[in-house]
Amino acid sequence: MVNLSVAVPSYNGKTVLSRALANLRRELPDAEVIVIDGHSGDGSARMVREQFPEVRLFEFTNFGWGHATNRGLSAATGRYLLMLNSDVFMTAKAAEEMQRRLELDPTVGAVGPVLVDEDGRRERVFGKVNLRNYVPANKRERVGLLSGACLMTRRDVLADVGAIDERFHFYNDDTDWCLRVRRAGYALERVPLRVVHVGGASTPASPLYTLEAHRGFLFMMSKHFPQPFSEFFRRAMWMRGAVYKRFDLRPEHRDMWSRLQSLAMHGDYLNSPFPLSGRGETPISGTAPAQVADLERLCGAVVEARDGAE
Repeated sequence: MVNLSVAVPSYNGKTVLSRALANLRRELPDAEVIVIDGHSGDGSARMVREQFPEVRLFEFTNFGWGHATNRGLSAATGRYLLMLNSDVFMTAKAAEEMQRRLELDPTVGAVGPVLVDEDGRRERVFGKVNLRNYVPANKRERVGLLSGACLMTRRDVLADVGAIDERFHFYNDDTDWCLRVRRAGYALERVPLRVVHVGGASTPASPLYTLEAHRGFLFMMSKHFPQPFSEFFRRAMWMRGAVYKRFDLRPEHRDMWSRLQSLAMHGDYLNSPFPLSGRGETPISGTAPAQVADLERLCGAVVEARDGAE
């Protein structure tokens, strides 16, 4: 079993993925790196095979971040598991400190760094209303949430908490998983080391992503918070959709607000504008997978068929 496995979901982000993998090759040369590609149309998978032969590559239908990350975590053989977006440039120092915290303190279930953009500006994690975004991040501290863009956990914690809920396509899935980690009795920690997150590499500007963010938020609230609290936000989302569909001057956005109003009105939180895998919260093994070879053979057959058709 390797010590650290890195699961990198990717979809149509070839340029930044290439940079991220080159960075991992330099910063974490001994880590097991797994790329899960959602059948990208930009040649991402071919680039990985040709330029990074040491990386384990899997291709699946794009059912979202959680589905892809779960496939990578299921195939990983390391004791420590790093969920890493394809537009994050990890550092050896941050990885070592995150791993050290998980090794030293069994009550810590997941660890993340301080995320910054390429100009060094601190990322506002979980929105402008998160007060921790405005507190200096110069010491290790326990936090309420971590970003799934760069999050490390132990295999035993993952087995205890379960896989990422695949009823989210994008957004809110990392929040949901962090809340489940805390519900299982573990703490979340942030270390005061900066890691660059470019942001938006696989999320084109589209009102559908706004709709998915709102839908996922309502679903997450219904899972984790008391009914009166989630009901307040359901009514607020309904009102927002009703108002914005009248006054937003962009036709495609008016349609999105109308759909938000409808799903909030009916509590139809599983009606995603994107395809979902149909899986919810599922168990995940606490040991290195025995089925990795079969999974790799299956994915290899898919890749060969695609190459033959090109």
